[in-house]
Amino acid sequence: MKLTRQHRRKARLLWQTVLVNGVPDGDRIREAVRVVQRHGGRDTEAVLKCFVQRLEVYIRSNQVRVISADDLSPRQQEELVAPFRGTEAATIGILFVSDPSVIGGLRVEQGYQVTDLTVTRQLELLQDRLLSN
Repeated sequence: MKLTRQHRRKARLLWQTVLVNGVPDGDRIREAVRVVQRHGGRDTEAVLKCFVQRLEVYIRSNQVRVISADDLSPRQQEELVAPFRGTEAATIGILFVSDPSVIGGLRVEQGYQVTDLTVTRQLELLQDRLLSN
């Protein structure tokens, strides 16, 4: 199925109907999808595909991932969630991931923004400095 400008345009209009103060509302998303499916037509699948792509991009760019060497305690998670209260990241959710290759420290990713405070990264930077001299 080829996605045309018309499909993308309809998906953008659908996207605008589900936003509440610039944030997509879950109930509105479900209702909009139901309405489009009920309406039918030959463009339905393509429009919904474009709509899902928009939603995936929104989630990817607003979701926060916190990567640590070990699982964080509930208290530690709460301390890391606090700065995101009232933001779109808080409504989407903050994902906590453990990765043993981190060694220590934290890596926080939100969309394309990355704050890497891991021991692994510090060792890489130190190695780069030593090799450049």
